[in-house]
Order: sequence, then structure tokens, then C-alpha cells
Amino acid sequence: MLFRSYKQKSFLVIDDFDNFLVSMKQMLRRMGAEQIDSARNGDEAIELCLRRHYDIVFCDYNMGDQHKNGQQVLEELRYRGLIKHTDLFIMVSAEASRDMVMGALEYQPDGYITKPITQSVLQARLDKLFSQKIATHEINRAMDQQDYARGISLVNTQIKVDPKNRSWLLNTLGTLYILNGDYAHAKKVYEDVIKQRPLDWAQMGLGKALYLEGNVREAAATFSALIEQSPHLVGAYDWLAKCQRETGQARKAQETIQEAVNISPRAILRQQELAHLSRQLNDLEVAAKAFKASTKLSDKSCYESPELYLDHARTLNDLAETSSAPKDVARYAQDAITALEPVKRKYDDARVLMRGSLAEARGRHYQKHEEASRNAAAQARRLLSETETGEEDLDLVLEMAETHFAIGATEEANTLLRDFAERFPGNATLQTRVQELLEEPVSAIQRQQARTLNREGIALYEQEKLTEALAQFEKALAITPKQPGLNLNYLQALAKQMAQVERPEALLQQARETLSRLEGLSEGHRQYARYQQIRKRYQDLGL
Repeated sequence: MLFRSYKQKSFLVIDDFDNFLVSMKQMLRRMGAEQIDSARNGDEAIELCLRRHYDIVFCDYNMGDQHKNGQQVLEELRYRGLIKHTDLFIMVSAEASRDMVMGALEYQPDGYITKPITQSVLQARLDKLFSQKIATHEINRAMDQQDYARGISLVNTQIKVDPKNRSWLLNTLGTLYILNGDYAHAKKVYEDVIKQRPLDWAQMGLGKALYLEGNVREAAATFSALIEQSPHLVGAYDWLAKCQRETGQARKAQETIQEAVNISPRAILRQQELAHLSRQLNDLEVAAKAFKASTKLSDKSCYESPELYLDHARTLNDLAETSSAPKDVARYAQDAITALEPVKRKYDDARVLMRGSLAEARGRHYQKHEEASRNAAAQARRLLSETETGEEDLDLVLEMAETHFAIGATEEANTLLRDFAERFPGNATLQTRVQELLEEPVSAIQRQQARTLNREGIALYEQEKLTEALAQFEKALAITPKQPGLNLNYLQALAKQMAQVERPEALLQQARETLSRLEGLSEGHRQYARYQQIRKRYQDLGL
């Protein structure tokens, strides 16, 4: 029966060794296959798949450093929608390293065969996989058509007469309910399975259904229990991290994703998630390491993007800016320059090149190559002047201004911001963000440091720890002395402290200096009313 079935199917074999291609074709022909194409690397394979559809794909994992690996081929076929639920994708490899196996299996190929392959092994594995595809063809076709209601009906009918595929059918039924937004029925499917036996896929499905219906804490408990039961089930870590982020536990989420990365380091999207989350947490060392891994994995991947290289360079520049040892500053700055090389080589988009020049300007500045830094900044400004920009380019203009502040080009930064603000006087959000940067004319990382110190000062003030609060506000003011909200927080804490000391002369002098920094605050500023209240309070004290 299968001989005739294989005769009707189209096959693609992907491998960089001609001998293997010849051997596979011979074995497949003995099994009845007639329509067999081959590709010697992943790029050729994607091109073939764009031209015609293949029912069964065999793909080698390692096809040389110059080409996509099997994981990236499967990744791109799924990304482009070139492989269906009704098709078979079988990974083939002579490698057995843990990192490779974990990375390949995460993308859920239908099967995995290790080399060398004999006729009997190929026949047994392919017959088993293909038999299930035949038995579940209509269900898989409904999934390809995104007709989830029909898929549910088909599974419920087949499950009564097909005990051989019961586990697959139940797993698919739960998935279909989730895809159809029916989380209550999905939970019932998974809970019934778990009552019989706590299978990994059922617990994973239950956790997903709980999360998607809004029971985030219960979902987190489910994923935590699953991780304890099956520590190498990396998908559970991803979902647990989602739950932790949802409940405001960003640091725990970072730790969870890091554990998953340690188990399976070749998953590019997880490395990117770790990088971005670590950057948000200002954990720059971890972010830089994850960005480095992401950019390496992204080479020849469908998930490659210029932002990935730019974020890597920005993070390295932030490390250079915040490092105290000159040797570390120089190392991070050089790494940032190196991280930008693919941007210049691979992309020809003006906005991408602008951002690359800005990152280079910072890196050269930290290397103390000031002329090269100014030249890179000038190149960014030239590209900006040649590019038609609108309100949607606010982030780009702010990044350009921040970079100029960071390298000491204050006049150029102020001109950029004021010119841009004048073009869009009616955009309140734009005006506010430009004003904020003019008030805090420093780099993004310095602004983040000042805001962290300010938040710490507010927390200490609320705990009545006034001396400690004032110390944090003073550290923040050393970074951003013009920021109105920060100055007002400092004045408020000073006033409260003065009420508790017998001789407040030193505090009064600090208040005078702080008030002088706020004299130019306009009536239209969002902090103006608060400024007036605090100023009156000090006027009553004789200031």
C-alpha cells in the first residue's frame, strides 16, 4: 500500500554530500518514490520550496558554515508557510551533540534519523510516520485551512475508532480548542489525560490554556511543577517566564529564560528574549552575551534583522559608558564597533545606516577617537538631512540627539531637537518627549541611572528615611541637574528634613540653589503647578 502512496508523493532531500543524496534517492526509489528532488544546501532548498510543494522533506542538520543548517531550514519553511501539517519534515544528522539535538527538536520536526541510514531503518521510520499522516490527513488539512471547528469535529469522531493514534488525537484536540479560543474545553481534555497519567504534553497544554484564559498564577504553578518533573522541557520555561513577566516578576523571568538558554542555547528567539529583558533590567553583561549569541544564530536565519546588530552594539556602548576600568571601556567600545560590521555589509537602508553611524560615534568616543566619533555623528546627520522624516521618526531623532549629548556635541543635539519640535507643534506626545530630553541632556543609559536613583529616593522618602532619600536624589541630580521633577522631589524632601532639625541653614542653602535651577520653568510645563506650591512653601520659610 505504501509503495503506491510513495509513488504519488514528492520528496526533497537536502544534504551537502553527493554520495548521501545518491544513496537516499536509491533507497527511496526502492520504496516506490519517483518524484525526488535534491538540494545541496538550505538556500537551494528554500528556493525549490518556493517553486513547488514537497510532501516529504529529509534535511541534513549540518551543511557547512556558509549555509543554513537544518534547524534554520525548518524554521524558515514554517516562517514562510512553505510546509503544511499534512507534510513530513525529517531531520537527518550524523551529529549527536546535546546543543544540536535540543535545538533541532525544539522546532518539532516530524522525525529525527541519525546517520548512517540503512534501507531497513529508513523504511521502518518513514512507514510509521507516513502511516500516521495518512490516518490523520483530514485533521491536518483542517488545521492547514485554519478550520479549527471542523478539526475538532473530525478528532472527536476519529478518537472513538482509532486507539492507535489516541495520544496524538487528544493532544491535537486540546491544541485545536486553544486555537479556537475555547479554553474551558481545552482544559477538560488536558485534565482528563492528567488524571490517567501526568504526561508532559498534557500539563504543558493545561498551563497554556490557564494562561490564555487569564489564570496566570495557576498557569505559573502548572509550569513550575512541569519543570520539576521534566527539567529539560524548555518550552515550559518559556511559558513560566511569560507568567512571571505578566505578574511583574521581571527578574525571575530573566532567571527562568536563562535556565532555558543553558539547556538549549541554539534557539534564537529565546536568546533574543533574554537579551531584551536583560537590557530592560539594566543587566548589561547578560544582555550583551545574549545579543552576541543571537547575532551569531541569526546569520542565515529568517529572524535576522538590523535591529539585532544595532541593539548588540548599543548594549556594548552602554557597558563602555558605565565601566570604570579603562581597559574594560576600550574592550567594550571595540566590541561595539565590531558588532556594527554586518550592518554596513548587509543593509542599505538610510535609517539603519543612520543608527549604525550613531552607535559608531559612541564607540569611537569611548575609544577616545574624537575625530572619528565626530565624523560618524556628522554622517548620521547628513543621512538624516537627505531622508524625508515625519512624526513617526521621533525615536530616531531622539536617539540621534541622545548620541550627540553622549559624545559632547550639545549644540548639535539641541538644534536637532528644537528643529524637529518646531515642525510638529500640534503633537503633544512629541513635544513632551523632546522637552524631557532637553531637560535631561544626557545619554539614554545615564537617564536610566538617574531615574532609578530617583525612584529609590522616592521609596526612601515614603519610608521616612529622609537622609537616605536626599542622598539618592543628589546622586540623580549629579547626572541630570536640570530635570524639574527630580529637583522638586529633592525640594520636597529638604522641606520635610528642615522641619526635623534645629539648625536648617545648610539645608536652606541647598534649597536656594535648587530653586534657582527651576526659575525658568514655563507656565505650560506639566510640573508648573507643583513648582508653584513648593516655591510658596519655601517663601513662607523666608526664601
